[in-house]
Amino acid sequence: MAKYTATIDEDTRQRILALPGKVKFSAFMRKAIAIFVEELENNPDLQPENFIITRTDRKDASDRKRK
Repeated sequence: MAKYTATIDEDTRQRILALPGKVKFSAFMRKAIAIFVEELENNPDLQPENFIITRTDRKDASDRKRK
């Protein structure tokens, strides 16, 4: 499998390193990359400025009351 790399600025690198240990950054990036690739497969003419990253809260099933 080919390994792809992209440079990031020092400020971003420091912010990533400062994340709490419980945050699994690689899991977030795998999900984001999978979505980017899917969008680019559907429309290869997209440019980086066409992407906007947003956050949505996932519904936690443990918060539901059991019947």
